[in-house]
Amino acid sequence: MSTPKSSEKYENNPFYVGLKGLNLLFNKALGIAILALVLIGINLVSQAVDTTLRLASGDFYKNEAQINALNAEDRAEIVQFFENAETAEIVIIAVIIATFVFIAILLELLVYGVFEYAAARLSENKTVGFGEAFLASLRQLASLLWLVIVVAVKIFLWSLLLIVPGIIMAVRYSLAGTVFFREGLRGNAAVQRSAELTKGAWFTTFASQSLWNIITLGIIQPLLAPGTNAVLYRQLSTVTDAKEAKPAAHWLSWLTFFGLVSIAVALLIVLAIVGSIAAINS
Repeated sequence: MSTPKSSEKYENNPFYVGLKGLNLLFNKALGIAILALVLIGINLVSQAVDTTLRLASGDFYKNEAQINALNAEDRAEIVQFFENAETAEIVIIAVIIATFVFIAILLELLVYGVFEYAAARLSENKTVGFGEAFLASLRQLASLLWLVIVVAVKIFLWSLLLIVPGIIMAVRYSLAGTVFFREGLRGNAAVQRSAELTKGAWFTTFASQSLWNIITLGIIQPLLAPGTNAVLYRQLSTVTDAKEAKPAAHWLSWLTFFGLVSIAVALLIVLAIVGSIAAINS
């Protein structure tokens, strides 16, 4: 197999891809790393608050039938409220909900843009600050939204073919945001370029983006994406543009994939057994 013509060694070990990405992020984009840490902290605090409230209310000790009954009561109360509410009240509530949803989508899109802009700059080994990334995302917000819509629609359509193709293509399209900022491609062109880069390197891409998530139980996900995508883009674009074969996946990539598949199958079996026992007892 030919070796990629690059001064940097092609890294197919997903553990080291993630590690290189983290080092790159903290060395070249400290402000983005701090943002990621803040998001991680907010997520952990919200989970702790939710768990505390559920423990205080006794929800942890309710069985499935009790939870379903409570949910049914809540739905009935909501229906009754809207039946008795005035039209003006319903309109006000709808506007408030729509406003909160819009703000949430806007913030999530901006964060996505900040991380992907950082990945693009880091792939060039450039230093990038939070303000620079934020302004770049804000200026191209409409195009970024269209990119997200294109990716979502494509993954949804692929998922209609028994889910698995959707999962496969989600990984193939995962560098679209980095391509968007690095190469200036928009919409479907960025998506197709991502698919081209990851062709022949699916397991390396998947494991590089997943292994550290598994190790940390998903806690540090915001920290992983910018640096990992930067490393992946840099080495995959070098090989792809040179029209060279991509090195085979590392054994750890295969282990990551089949380990996750085994866990998913085991969970499905456990859920099926628990459901059968519950059905028998009821």
